Amino acid sequence: MNTMNDMSVLIVAGGTGGHISPGIALYEEFRENGMRTLFLTGKRDERFSSLREVAPDDMKLYRAPSFSKNPAKIFVFPSLFTGAVLVARTIIRRNGVRAVIGMGGYVSAPALVAAKLMKVPLFLCEQNSVPGKVTKFFEKHARKIYGTFQDTTRYLKCTARYVRAGNPIRKKVLVDAAREEARKAFHLMHSKKVILVIGGSQGAVRLNELVFGLKKEYSDELKNVGIIWSTGDLSYKKYKEKIHNEIDEGSIYLSPFVERVGLAYRAADLAIARSGAGVMMELAAMGVPSIQIPYPHAADNHQDKNADEFVRAGAAIKIGNEDAVPEKVMPVIQDLLNNPRALQRMSERALAAALPNAAEVIVTGILSELNEDAQPPLP
Repeated sequence: MNTMNDMSVLIVAGGTGGHISPGIALYEEFRENGMRTLFLTGKRDERFSSLREVAPDDMKLYRAPSFSKNPAKIFVFPSLFTGAVLVARTIIRRNGVRAVIGMGGYVSAPALVAAKLMKVPLFLCEQNSVPGKVTKFFEKHARKIYGTFQDTTRYLKCTARYVRAGNPIRKKVLVDAAREEARKAFHLMHSKKVILVIGGSQGAVRLNELVFGLKKEYSDELKNVGIIWSTGDLSYKKYKEKIHNEIDEGSIYLSPFVERVGLAYRAADLAIARSGAGVMMELAAMGVPSIQIPYPHAADNHQDKNADEFVRAGAAIKIGNEDAVPEKVMPVIQDLLNNPRALQRMSERALAAALPNAAEVIVTGILSELNEDAQPPLP
């Protein structure tokens, strides 16, 4: 008989911050519950700074191949995938893993196959309104599918296994700070209003172009508006130089990635964001109204459907990528910033749509299942 003391769980996440960040939130929650927790990710994902939060002894790496239509990659895919499955099997066997939690994305697929072959319970976490390929493929093998949006059941066959828990959010994001204190952290204490621009873990080219254009073309209208601007690593140097050379940089906090994102949410009156589920649920949990600009090339158009959920809830306004130009976005910004009551209503509706305790709900559910498995059969 297995007891809780000799159990461990394996969280598998990689590819983007949208998969990794909720995985880290679950990792921290399991650890708080006294469970030995391992974190498996792809070798190419070591660049994500959030992975520094995982204890070195708990971090596991493997080479998980991505799905591709490239003929050369298709040819080597079977051998690479099989190799990743074997690595995952070894990790599961050597560490007494009693549950594998897949956070979606191609990185989780080999470990989920290994779990299925070894008859280890597997659980899925789906961030987006439209489930990804991994969730659709493994849903019939999963004990539970934990998701963010109720609309997701439209795309699943095993709807009885679906639990709308929300997208796990790290506790350090949910900071409780006064707006004045938060703005001071970004040197924006003199700004009457603050806009947060956040394009996800890798930034967003279109959002960067939009915000630069807004500051350049509408400098007078935005002179009292501070901007916390997350450019992404690839665009940071470019926009640092452009801002220095072409516009007033006094009211801009520019960073490749906002490390103190919880404080940024507290500082902001309004956010302009891509519509990945991770950022959206963090905005909701912190009550930040938003202008959602979905990435048009997201798989199955899931960002557009994510944004629609928030629009229906009254927590956001959606602007299409093709309309994300200064002359069309500026009137929307002005209407919102000049209407405190509208912003307050959106904030309240964002909070109503939030599920800030997702990590706790998911971990409690999984531990309950494992406890039942560990009980001896009735005589």
